Amino acid sequence: ESACYCLFTRSYHLFFTGRALDSIQKELEATIPVLTQLKQDESKLSIIALLATVKKLRGIDAKAGDKILDSILATAASNGDFSLSATVNLLKLEVFVFYQKWKE
Repeated sequence: ESACYCLFTRSYHLFFTGRALDSIQKELEATIPVLTQLKQDESKLSIIALLATVKKLRGIDAKAGDKILDSILATAASNGDFSLSATVNLLKLEVFVFYQKWKE
């Protein structure tokens, strides 16, 4: 379980390190099957939400990414998982802020 926590933490923090989005996407896509195999469903949902955000920022399946994030948010709300809800909302906020047109 400790290894899964380390994998999740590393994968989650990749998003904030400033690496190229394509390399982050590859690592996240490789992480999901491992978390599935180890039955780490909550961590897997967080990584899926992060992957959907990365894809949206890259312009890949933007609408599908929105549906995935909304689906995960609904699942988290129905399960009372406030941590996952906060993670998804934070990722949605990151994308929203990134695409804003700021006034000078």
